[in-house]
Amino acid sequence: MKKVIDVIFRNWKAKIVSIFLALALWMYVGIGQTRNAFFPGDMPLQIKNVPQGLVAVTDVDRIKVKVVATPELWKSLSSDSFAAYLDLGAYKAGTSEIKVTVTCNVSGVQVVETDPATILVSLEPRTEKEIPVNASIDGNAGEGLVAGNAQIAPTNVLVSGAKSVVENLLVATAKITLSGQTADFKQNVTLVGLDSKGQTIKNLDFSPSEVTVSVPVVKASNVKTVGIKANIQGLPLDGYWISQITTDPQTVTITASEAQISKINFVLTSEVNISGINKTTTVNATLKPDSGMSVLDSVSQVKVTISVSKSQAAKEVETGYQWQNLPSNLKVTSVDPTSVKVVVNGPQDKLANLTSADIALIVDLSVAQNPGTYSIDISRSNIAGPAGVSISSIVPSAINVRVDTK
Repeated sequence: MKKVIDVIFRNWKAKIVSIFLALALWMYVGIGQTRNAFFPGDMPLQIKNVPQGLVAVTDVDRIKVKVVATPELWKSLSSDSFAAYLDLGAYKAGTSEIKVTVTCNVSGVQVVETDPATILVSLEPRTEKEIPVNASIDGNAGEGLVAGNAQIAPTNVLVSGAKSVVENLLVATAKITLSGQTADFKQNVTLVGLDSKGQTIKNLDFSPSEVTVSVPVVKASNVKTVGIKANIQGLPLDGYWISQITTDPQTVTITASEAQISKINFVLTSEVNISGINKTTTVNATLKPDSGMSVLDSVSQVKVTISVSKSQAAKEVETGYQWQNLPSNLKVTSVDPTSVKVVVNGPQDKLANLTSADIALIVDLSVAQNPGTYSIDISRSNIAGPAGVSISSIVPSAINVRVDTK
């Protein structure tokens, strides 16, 4: 055992020096080694030399870069050290797979890989059209307040870009973020185009690129969501009846004075003339709010769809109301409108002598338990008529009934 210990500790000073020299050599070699890895984070992808009259469309706008460099050079790198781009100078209209090119402005750094290495790019003709501008408001106003109906100037702009994108873009969007505002405000907003998921569409140009948006700030208690009622004028072609009327959107948010807002149940559209239609028709209409009412939603147009069906014969009559299930201590003091238009279908001989007295509109007022104004939906199920005829449509589809104490 003593001999083993003597062997271990013989020339111990020289052995310790050898160990330190070995460690120093290992550290020197490690420091001098290069590092081969992906640089942290993504790089923005630029598109260069797009042929005149064309627009580049691609789903990729950032890439990853793998580089080889010494540890010291790695410390000096940043995302600004690299430039990644696609050069489209040699390409024509159509879809092509194009190699990603990356350069580095730091000497001694080698780019060995990009992810992805190639990208599909579609070169499409550039086109333009005029579209309306909508305001998109996020965030919240001050406590107890909400943003009112934004006013935009100008209301229409030109958009240009790839044909497939521009043709499907209906509005330009001015995005505004609220952060506790307590008073009306105005600001210039850069326009964007949004896809169906609310994401910004790239490579669109707007003229002008900015609009001025004025946003009133109002009390939240003066806000209400109401339906949209199509202002239908005229009748379908003889032998056809209106089977359904729908709007898109179906509701909007409005603001009005405290005295007025409780009486508002819907917003009318501009006139929709259906005279002579014989098939389902969709038309665009604008909202026509009453005086003192403001629409908070940015709805520039309402799509009104009128569905019609063929019938034996049709006749329009006006009829009044028969009240049902009204509490005994209440009475109806007013109704708007005072009558409804009912289209009745059936054989010509039965319709020839049909009058409003033959049609009964029964309205269930069981919801009216206290004095006030109530919006009551009506449909064909509320109408009773003579045997052999059917009710095809009723205009309007809702009435406002005022009840008071007897």
